[in-house]
Amino acid sequence: MLRSTAALRARLLTGARLAPFALVGSVALGAPFEEAFAQSAPAQNNPPAATQQSTGASAPASAEVEEVKVTSRLREEKAQDVPLPVSVVGAKTAEREQIERMQEFGQKVPNFVPSITNPRTTAMSIRGISGISGGADGSESAVGLIVDNVFYTHVGFQWADFVDLQSFEVARGPQGTLLGKNTTVGAVVIHTQLPSFTPAATFETSFASRSRIIEKLNATGPILDDKLAYRVTFYLDKSDGVLNDAVTGAGLLNNNRWGARGQLLYTGDNFTDRLIFDRLRSDEYNNYSGVIGDSFPVYANGRLNTTYAQNLWNRLRWPYFVNSPYSPALTRLGNLDQRTTGVSNEANVQIGDNTLTSVSAWREFILHPNNSLGNDLTQISSNAFDVQVDQYSQEVRFASPKDQKIDWQTGIYSLYENITSYDHTDYGYQGAQWYLNNFKANPLLLDGTQQHSDGKARTFSLAEFGQATYHYDDQWALTGGLRDTFEIREGSDFGWVSGALLPGSYAATQAAYGATFFDTGGQKVTHNSLSGLINPSYKYNENILVYGSAARGEKSGAINTNDLPLFDTKGNFKGFQPLITKPETSWDYEFGVKTNWLDNKLILNGNFYWNDIYDFQSILVNTSIVDVTGVPLRKTYLGNIGHVRLKGFEFDGRWSPIERLWITFSGALTDARYVNFKNAAPPPDWTWPTSANVNGVSSPLSVDLSGQRITAGLSGNNPVAPYSLNVGANYEQPLGRAFGNLGAWADVPVTAFTYGNMAWRYKTQLSEPLSIYPVFQPSYAIFNFGLGLKTDDEKYSVTVWAKNLFDTRYVTNQTIGQVSGNTAAQTVTFGDSAFRWIGATLRVKLY
Repeated sequence: MLRSTAALRARLLTGARLAPFALVGSVALGAPFEEAFAQSAPAQNNPPAATQQSTGASAPASAEVEEVKVTSRLREEKAQDVPLPVSVVGAKTAEREQIERMQEFGQKVPNFVPSITNPRTTAMSIRGISGISGGADGSESAVGLIVDNVFYTHVGFQWADFVDLQSFEVARGPQGTLLGKNTTVGAVVIHTQLPSFTPAATFETSFASRSRIIEKLNATGPILDDKLAYRVTFYLDKSDGVLNDAVTGAGLLNNNRWGARGQLLYTGDNFTDRLIFDRLRSDEYNNYSGVIGDSFPVYANGRLNTTYAQNLWNRLRWPYFVNSPYSPALTRLGNLDQRTTGVSNEANVQIGDNTLTSVSAWREFILHPNNSLGNDLTQISSNAFDVQVDQYSQEVRFASPKDQKIDWQTGIYSLYENITSYDHTDYGYQGAQWYLNNFKANPLLLDGTQQHSDGKARTFSLAEFGQATYHYDDQWALTGGLRDTFEIREGSDFGWVSGALLPGSYAATQAAYGATFFDTGGQKVTHNSLSGLINPSYKYNENILVYGSAARGEKSGAINTNDLPLFDTKGNFKGFQPLITKPETSWDYEFGVKTNWLDNKLILNGNFYWNDIYDFQSILVNTSIVDVTGVPLRKTYLGNIGHVRLKGFEFDGRWSPIERLWITFSGALTDARYVNFKNAAPPPDWTWPTSANVNGVSSPLSVDLSGQRITAGLSGNNPVAPYSLNVGANYEQPLGRAFGNLGAWADVPVTAFTYGNMAWRYKTQLSEPLSIYPVFQPSYAIFNFGLGLKTDDEKYSVTVWAKNLFDTRYVTNQTIGQVSGNTAAQTVTFGDSAFRWIGATLRVKLY
């Protein structure tokens, strides 16, 4: 009875490991899950095993290879036994290499490129597709985020540091038949450390360049022996900025965040319950795009453009002097105040041989940005979105044991989400002169005036799902799954002007924004969608697994919380932009092989994929609204692109050529194209005013991008690199009692270790496909390196490390000017890891 009880606890804790993400703790799949059991199950208080690097993941520095476990199918399995493309990063790897943020995990996983620029425009990209990363609050990501078994819908929940981790997993392809809500290109699955019944506490302190300090503390132990355990985690990260603003002195792209996390774990003979609370707070100058030069000089038809420098002088009598992203001169610059709070509870009940799981969660995201009124010391206008998201979810799942002839899982998932997206454009004293194209305009017309847009998005979702695997024999298996989802999506947008005190103020606002007072009214759409998976696999022998899959996924229609009225060139109202888009449908086909050789010292995996996405949701541009000079304002909105195709090949593996040395590698060949995009907005250099017509030929209202590659200039996606490669290595060398002559306190066995990692990306196109000004981010590589010393009992560890060792400066976005009408300067947005950090970390196990 005691043996079965211990086994039951370990099994139930598999599910208990899957509850909501707490800011500070999360990520890294690839660490053996036995490590978590050692922390939490009273019958298994063994010391944690070393963590390996494997197939897109992590490796130990010992000759013995630990099993890497993943849970993308909500069961513990070896990564090499999962017949789907899955990559993992382990907790030991994350700890050793100082991996704490989403973009850093992207340097370890093939075809996974996060872009974490600010809390609202965060995006995780798999195979070149992230969903809408340009700040669309009513849309869902194409890549799902699931933390401790809770699905997070809004992109703002991706803004976090992940410490005290258990595992980080990237599952590619639609994931709707098991994991949370529907996704169309993949999911990121994060697990955090469980409470333990063995008392333990760890303190970690780091000091790095730009006065950066990082402090971490976690403690765990029993409250009631073998029944109730706790775990608390605290995290702090502060630093100066990498750039300084000349006006305010603010340090741009700085670090200023903290988080706290607490959890309780109760274990009984047939029941476990895990309660998690977390709080994340950041207050940073992280929303920065730098000027790199004047706007494009000539339109595509050969006529001269009125450049940004000319506009500054003509409209404001103002000089143009800022042309470097490293020397900003920003007025009224503020920071971005972001807060995330979450509570979740997961209960597991054993019913016969099966397990009933209930996961209840609430999560809140709040953002208050304070953006600048302009660069070049100008005070023209500032646009920002204050966002609040409340998400409530409930999942009930019933699962059979694994390793049966037929193992299965079935359940119900429900979600309610309420989003407020409050857009406000604030005008400075130069706003009227700029937007009316008249330096003699009265500054009081717009100074202090605000254009407001109050967008709402509400979602109710209810789904039934099930997935089963039939094991025909020891070699053949067939997995199938279905999910039926019923959803109600509601949205609205209401706009008004405040502070307009003078005659002509409303007309000036109309000229600047394209609208004054408007109300879309509330709209509601109901939709039923079906997701499915067919996944056969064949295990040729212990070394070779061949698999294939066909999957259908569907993403809810996006709600345009910034839905603006449309006018013709004469100012006549023509209706509104679409308030709710069509759902997005994904058909995905995979064929892959997983192999291991040389007694698990060499692993080679490869996967081909073909993914067709229909009614692809994207940020589109409307060019029907023009400014006072006749140049389109290029207002963005949410819409659908008829057909997008992703295809390519991914590989990953690891190799141990000598004892204690592990080499990991992964890469991808990616082709992402528009198949049907006939009514795309023309690029800025094709939107000339009527006065710039040649032989009476007007600017085209749309262009056909069918067959073109997806670029960063459109669709709100990250740059799509056609080729990418990640290579890493880590090595450990035991030194024995090398420091024993220093005294009894140093007479302990020690081990030296080192690691290195390179993430290389081929050049990517940043400009829109048909622009006559092609802009590319050249190929680049990010190198990370570390060297350290630890005691063999892991009580003490010290590491000297460097992130982006060679200070490679790369960008994820570059404009050619005229980004929103009224010619602007050219700007760039730096990549998440575009600046070097060098530091040292001391880690101490307090008890």
